[in-house]
Amino acid sequence: MRSLACAAISPGLRSILVFDTTPSTLRLAAQSTSQMLEIITGHQVNLVTLGTYEAEDHLWGSWGLGGESEEHLLQWKSGLLFPSSKEMSYSPYALNKSPDWFDNSQLRLVVIPNLTKLSLGVVRACVALIGTDIAHLERHGQQAHWQPNICWIAGCASDEVGMVSPHLLDRFALRLSGQVAKTTDRAVSLLEVVDDRRLGKETLPKPLPTEISDRLRKSLQVYPKITAKAIARIFDYTLELEVYSPRREIALARLSLAYAQLRGAYQLSPDHVDTAAGMIGLKKGIKLTEKSPNPTLEAQPELPKPTEATSTLTLPLSEQLEPSTEEEPVYESEEPEVLAATALTFNPDPVNPYPEDEAAVEREAASLRLPPRRFRSSAAARGPIIGVEKTRTLQDLAVVRTLLEAAKFQPIRQPPTANGQRQLVLWLTDLHCYRRLPVAEQMLTLVLDHTCLRDCNWQEELLPYLSWAYVERASVCLIQVGAADAQHELRAAKVMAQSILVPHISTGMEAEPGKATPLAHGLDLAFQTLRHTLQHGRSAVQQAVLVVISDGRGNVPLEASCLGRVTSPVRRKGVEDALQVAKRIRGLDGVKAVLLNPQPKQYADLPLDMAKALGATVVAISPLSAVEEV
Repeated sequence: MRSLACAAISPGLRSILVFDTTPSTLRLAAQSTSQMLEIITGHQVNLVTLGTYEAEDHLWGSWGLGGESEEHLLQWKSGLLFPSSKEMSYSPYALNKSPDWFDNSQLRLVVIPNLTKLSLGVVRACVALIGTDIAHLERHGQQAHWQPNICWIAGCASDEVGMVSPHLLDRFALRLSGQVAKTTDRAVSLLEVVDDRRLGKETLPKPLPTEISDRLRKSLQVYPKITAKAIARIFDYTLELEVYSPRREIALARLSLAYAQLRGAYQLSPDHVDTAAGMIGLKKGIKLTEKSPNPTLEAQPELPKPTEATSTLTLPLSEQLEPSTEEEPVYESEEPEVLAATALTFNPDPVNPYPEDEAAVEREAASLRLPPRRFRSSAAARGPIIGVEKTRTLQDLAVVRTLLEAAKFQPIRQPPTANGQRQLVLWLTDLHCYRRLPVAEQMLTLVLDHTCLRDCNWQEELLPYLSWAYVERASVCLIQVGAADAQHELRAAKVMAQSILVPHISTGMEAEPGKATPLAHGLDLAFQTLRHTLQHGRSAVQQAVLVVISDGRGNVPLEASCLGRVTSPVRRKGVEDALQVAKRIRGLDGVKAVLLNPQPKQYADLPLDMAKALGATVVAISPLSAVEEV
């Protein structure tokens, strides 16, 4: 409650990110924030929810039918984030003629239930609008600029923060932690929400208590003075962070100043900074622990801290925002007011408010734009379906979703008939298409012989190809030859992934070497995969890069890999089968082959023979002894 009140007071804190929360908790927080904003601003707050299907037209606006005159049949319809013509008080054709309407735009509270599921258009809009002073729009003939009047509150799981763009995360100034148990059954939670809404038991917003309302109104009359000690204390918290960012210093300063304003203080002290840092979970830095204790901090009454109870604490709202004994009280009632208790869930240990500093990167390169298309001018509807969205065309139409949308409005679209037979009436607004993931147009196929990697620095030579796959958002096929954890010792294993960021790829490359080397079977798996990907039906992959890391010494024939048993004598049959399969790979179009030569001491000519059969470029891998000498 204190953090939300500070966000309502300070416009610079009106971008809130809550980690590990539930949709119901986030909705209640948004309702409380909306009431606080109405008290602070004196205007009504419009609540907007952004999900996974919003496109550019939904966010910014588009032209539609419904003009008032016959001369202007088209009318500009504002989007969810663009001020409407009523807020401007004049026609949108004159957006740039007068800046008088800047302060007239309605305050919006945008709620984002899951930050990792946003569409690309919403992510771009958030990056462009959060924390900016002036927004510009040039779309469909409209050229507008305005001052955004938006408060943002979003939810995100702390273990999924690596999927979000760092540019988007950096825009959220206030970080809070919901601390919801990760073992919660999502199916049970969904059934509870559906059952509550069906029975009319949904939680309704309750008016703020009089004490909190008066505290917020009183805070508008106080402007604390910033002291040098408070600035030094802010630096003690922010300079010790793993990743330095001026935005984090500014956010802590604004939160401290808003908290001092909420308490009715006339100057910002280090005590306010400590309390504000505790709200978002910042730990004390090294410089702070070496200082002597502050006598004023010991003299002031301590606020309730979540270190002396179990995982759930129940406090009245009057204790959450209690006035300081050394400061002017904001509200004092003649009769004691009994307020309902509110359950506050917290974590006894401080939670890092910036988990993206330590999270593994799971997002794609240049995640704020679509992958570049080098071979097609437009994207075909071939990616995996991840949802539906509204459309104005018949391309890739989601028939079931379209019919369900139209069925809801049939009673008002056509009058009842005597015999009860009516036809289904479809409107343009009913059309929905599938939302699909982008399809990779390039693929990296890696044949990795684990039995020849012991004495060479293969990671350094492989890194450029992995970087290429990351930048180009190419799909990845990993062929493991001779891995110790293989299901069958005489066969190679194949791992397919949408991108290089899939954990199974890094785990597969770090596997320990086994005893057998089914090189022929590994190359045959690569050949079958490349042929199916490049030549099967309406394939989306247009170019493939084949990287082979092997010394050419395959001791398992291809027949033995298929049958699952070895028939003696083997001799050179495994090597000959590998060379024969390599020649078949050479005949594929659209494949660029590269062989990384580990330069074995025995049979040094086998890798060169393999490269000649593949038609591949040879790149020598330096031994570990040479790397250690350097």
